[in-house]
Amino acid sequence: MSTASMTFGRSTRLTAPRGALWFGNAAAALINFLRRVDQWQLKRARSEPQNAEEVLTWARSIEASDPGFAADLRAAVYRSQSRDN
Repeated sequence: MSTASMTFGRSTRLTAPRGALWFGNAAAALINFLRRVDQWQLKRARSEPQNAEEVLTWARSIEASDPGFAADLRAAVYRSQSRDN
């Protein structure tokens, strides 16, 4: 008798535990949602001011957290505006 034809006990069937498919689908959905949120935040953070008014708006928005940088932004806008006039 060859070893290929020998069987010991019951044949083993691999079955997923109860709820594993549901949990896997829920985890995949959560990961996809978090990726979308991440991409949305990255896209939102990449927006750069295009004109002097947008730079001043940006300076006002960061005034509380970084007043020195906000002052530098305002000074750059005013310098740019004085050159244009």
